Amino acid sequence: MFNSRPRFEDLPLREGDPPWSAWGLYGPDDELGTLNLLSAQTVLKASEEIRTGRRFGLDLPIDYLTAPSHGRTALSHTVIWKAPRAVHDDEIAFNTQISTQWDGLRHIGYAREGLWYNGVRQPHISGEDGERTTTLGIHAWAKQGIVGRGVLVDYYHWRMKQHKPFDTQVAHEITLDEIIACAKDQNLEFQPGDILFIRSGWRVGYERRTVEEKLQWSTDSPTWIGVEASLRMVKWLWNTGFSACAGDAPAWECLLNGQPPVPDEAMKGYISHEIMIAGWGMPIGEYFDLEELSAECHRQSRSLASHSGPTASKLAVNVWQQIDLSPQ
Repeated sequence: MFNSRPRFEDLPLREGDPPWSAWGLYGPDDELGTLNLLSAQTVLKASEEIRTGRRFGLDLPIDYLTAPSHGRTALSHTVIWKAPRAVHDDEIAFNTQISTQWDGLRHIGYAREGLWYNGVRQPHISGEDGERTTTLGIHAWAKQGIVGRGVLVDYYHWRMKQHKPFDTQVAHEITLDEIIACAKDQNLEFQPGDILFIRSGWRVGYERRTVEEKLQWSTDSPTWIGVEASLRMVKWLWNTGFSACAGDAPAWECLLNGQPPVPDEAMKGYISHEIMIAGWGMPIGEYFDLEELSAECHRQSRSLASHSGPTASKLAVNVWQQIDLSPQ
């Protein structure tokens, strides 16, 4: 499947489609995007590398943040005793962006064109005019989950090993050259269908903040560590053949006051999220808890894992649950 996939230079596939989109590659009604790379053969190959069977959840607690950013709704959790019976129910409400989650295909579209993956339009998602559908809902992913070979690029550990400390709480760009050098240092070779995880060390820095600093962080304009927002980066992600990408920071790409700190003119005003999610149908994970996994991978001198998840409802925009990750 991967060998027949067009190169980044061949995108978009159809005249008139948004820049660097791959609409129609898997058919006009596709809802899996790059998850199509997780074929049965790819998953079987990943499972053959499991060594210890140890599993690690990658979820932060839903209420991990002292206060969510962007004015998003915090967790509301009510425990209901069904008196006089020995029974309890839960009622919960929260914004799925406040903790560990995959950005779904409904999350972001091409802003300029007002189009989501494969040309889906806004009324089919939020449906104020009655056209609401389940198209691009997370349920399409949940049928088989996101299961494959996870590869951990431990950028934070790599920088510390080189005695190059840095601030994980500012707009620090993780460059493509650094990712490649870090992977080489870990003896990590990427394969088509891999699920890429990047540990920036954001959680390490966040937990050093005082309560007052965390509250201030939640109201500041987003200024976060992440990968460089460049055409070179998205080209590498596509041509390498990742099925999904995730990191431990609040956003995938580096942001300074909500924008790339050094805009790449070659991106023509588009952002990585638009191209990856709306253009390719690629899941982007944020706020992943990679700390225990990182420690275990270094204990075993390995950078591979088998990942599985998620579950969610048909109309969900994002999914907040990830399941086990087993170092191989």
